Amino acid sequence: MLQATSSTLQLENLSPFIGTAVHGIDLREPVSDADFAVLRDALNQRSLLLFRGQQIDEGQHVAFSRRFGTLLGHVLTQFLKQQHPEIYVLSNVTEGGKPIGNHKEGWNWHSDLSYKAEPSLGALLYAVEVPPEGGDTLFASMHAAWDALDPAMQQRIRHLKATHSYANYYGKAFADRQPLSDKQRADVPDVQHPLVRTHPETGRLSLYVGQDVVKQIDGLPAEESTALLAELNAHAIDPRFSYRHRWQAGDLLIWDNRSTMHCATPYDDHKYRRVMHRTTVAGDRPF
Repeated sequence: MLQATSSTLQLENLSPFIGTAVHGIDLREPVSDADFAVLRDALNQRSLLLFRGQQIDEGQHVAFSRRFGTLLGHVLTQFLKQQHPEIYVLSNVTEGGKPIGNHKEGWNWHSDLSYKAEPSLGALLYAVEVPPEGGDTLFASMHAAWDALDPAMQQRIRHLKATHSYANYYGKAFADRQPLSDKQRADVPDVQHPLVRTHPETGRLSLYVGQDVVKQIDGLPAEESTALLAELNAHAIDPRFSYRHRWQAGDLLIWDNRSTMHCATPYDDHKYRRVMHRTTVAGDRPF
């Protein structure tokens, strides 16, 4: 059902727990303060916003992204746009013998930049070119995942902490690539975060887990840590809490990394091109 919030802006939920489609907004034009307040509240409540049929350029993408906060770069600087280094390119396309973007990125469940001391608030991903089949992105509500845990498990994990490691993730996800340089490793040291985090704007609790990037639950024996992480990750991505996004060119998706995980899915990257532009909004330390 559509919910009218202004003369043009309308919201439509995409699934029971996560995701809202935004209608009546052209992001080539400035968004009014009143409409932006509605969008920010919808993001806090629903964790993901979808804008279909947008025809924005790089500058407009960056300008709208800045409404949500300070923008971050990425440790893989070779995949940043030269004129707008706030944009990180995800792509299988090669030009002049070099890839224009990172390929096979995020094919595991994760929350962006959780390996940072201050992970990102969220990201805005814009579809420039998409394959006609495959390449969907899955999103899961970590609020809903937490709420659905039985009270005994909630009590068991409420105050545990876990180590997040980019080096651990990179070693598993990109074993066929050149290892991280010493400088890149130094830029992303392992960090410790709570296993259950509090949303700083709503106060709601959510699971804060992930595949590969979460190396261990601190303070537990290795076998117990591995088993508990596997159990929590499997629970977190239950289809009950998830939304599958089938991309169309011109889609812009905004998601809240403080309350979601997401996962890319494969496509025929020999047959089809895919070009995606992502901006990342700075956040604060999980608590």
